[in-house]
Amino acid sequence: MKCFLSLFLGLFLYVSSFAQSTDNYRIYVNQIKQFSKPAKILSKNVDANGDGYVEFSNTKNQILRFRLHNNKLQQGSCSIAFEIYYYENNFLKRIESFDKNGNLIGCPLKLNGEAVTEYTIEKPDLYLKKKKLIDDAEGNISMKDDSSEKIIRVRYFGANNIPIVQPKPTYISSKTYWEFNIRMSWP
Repeated sequence: MKCFLSLFLGLFLYVSSFAQSTDNYRIYVNQIKQFSKPAKILSKNVDANGDGYVEFSNTKNQILRFRLHNNKLQQGSCSIAFEIYYYENNFLKRIESFDKNGNLIGCPLKLNGEAVTEYTIEKPDLYLKKKKLIDDAEGNISMKDDSSEKIIRVRYFGANNIPIVQPKPTYISSKTYWEFNIRMSWP
């Protein structure tokens, strides 16, 4: 009986500490109006010093990401503190970047100073073939830049969500899109 009570108490404390830490992160989630609630932790990798990252997901196929340093929100390049990834049918459609106050923020270090990047798969059959090659290699594959094949088109928007005029359509490689799709990079 003592063993059962100890086990139960340990499990309760573990679940309670997880719930408490989840609540600690919700203060950040609530700063981003564009991120639909309710949300749950998708992944969390925060060490004992409070350094790491947290990703929340919701039923609208959004993923909100942010990093922490000493249990405080960490800003990345261009003062980007949050990113929302929008998915449709498991494919990335859009990434939005926000400052620590939850405002869209453009980044002059990015190619076009964009706050928002939108992705369109213009040749889905061809992309799926290339995706299979990349998936089979778990991303560890060198591929020729296929952006000239016009498979994945990107559009950029500024901090006011107004399109950034481009002289001609911009395309990225299948491998680059795959990396964005699985959220390999941070600002």
